[in-house]
Amino acid sequence: MTVIPLHRNAPAATAGPVDLTPEQVTTLLAPINPSRVQNLHGQSHLEAWDVRRWLNRVFGFGGWSDETLELVCVAEREINPGRWTVIYRAQVRLTVKTTDGRTLTAYDDAAMGDSRNQPSLGDAHDMAMKTALSQALKRCAHNLGDAFGLSLYNDGSRQAVGLWSAAHPKPKDDAAAPAVPDDAPVKPEPAPQVEQPAAEAGQQVQRSKRAEGGPWKTSPQQAPQQQQQRPRAVPDQQQAGPAGPPRDYLADAQAADSRERFDQVRAAAVAAGAPQEYLAQLDAVAQQKEQAAQQQAPKQQAPRKPAAAKAAPARPVAVPSAPDPEADAARQQHAVALAEFLAAGKALALDPSHLDDITVAEAGRPAADCTVEQLAGLTADLRAAAEGAAA
Repeated sequence: MTVIPLHRNAPAATAGPVDLTPEQVTTLLAPINPSRVQNLHGQSHLEAWDVRRWLNRVFGFGGWSDETLELVCVAEREINPGRWTVIYRAQVRLTVKTTDGRTLTAYDDAAMGDSRNQPSLGDAHDMAMKTALSQALKRCAHNLGDAFGLSLYNDGSRQAVGLWSAAHPKPKDDAAAPAVPDDAPVKPEPAPQVEQPAAEAGQQVQRSKRAEGGPWKTSPQQAPQQQQQRPRAVPDQQQAGPAGPPRDYLADAQAADSRERFDQVRAAAVAAGAPQEYLAQLDAVAQQKEQAAQQQAPKQQAPRKPAAAKAAPARPVAVPSAPDPEADAARQQHAVALAEFLAAGKALALDPSHLDDITVAEAGRPAADCTVEQLAGLTADLRAAAEGAAA
């Protein structure tokens, strides 16, 4: 009996860039529609549902998948009776396929997500998990280019940065290339209402077009006045966004009413990665305030007597105390411990407000009011969590 082999056109086991269709390439190389970009806390970003929509558009239904590699609860704190703050870390893998079902490539990335001051512990966990998973998926997707927000890392720019790819030559007739459709402006997903502490209620959220905000920059509205008072903290080519930095440490240093408060501001600036020239400006502020206090001290100690007043018994005049090396060393030690604690939290993508939630839950006070020993213990816990995440 003769067996006749059947020759079938089975797809190759592997796929590469040439397996993308011209329409897919055109869509991936096109600049992002500005109506898709959202701004929150000074950073430009895409909504997670919008990223999923565009994955469906480019690769088709069933043409991509996301896999949760890790989902870990980093912190769970009852910050007030019946109010919860929860933090999660997620690692996700995004896999995209060709139109015939072959795996084209896969990307892994991780992110942190939190839910703050929630009245329900279950809702707090649910919100933090979804936020971490969505952020990790978006970080994976930006490897696919401008359609998925890659250009936003270029100072929040909406202009395409991919432009071309040697693996995908342009069609001979550019006019024949399909146009990427425009959509109505993207709206953010509804989020639970969170009751903010009274101290934060009056603070206005600062926003800008930047994808990666920096605290060492001056907003254009403040620049004309501040340039006369102090030198710029960054080079001219690094202009800030329309609404300025998340925090102005120079202004906080000017407003500090004690040396301890100034040390806390300086420690926060160090933990946030301030350059040396910026720290030098902070130190100059402290020196000016100390000199002004010394000049005003004699005037405050010797009030002018009324001309017709009866001579009063002489009172001892308070003499400014000499510098206390031990107190200065203690303040410096506390500032270093606070800076190390903030740096350990930054390694886990925790901002100072989250760290305050942790210290209130563990030590009963904000981070700036914790002792050196308490800060050292909390720092060790955060570093252990970071090492566990790296492992």
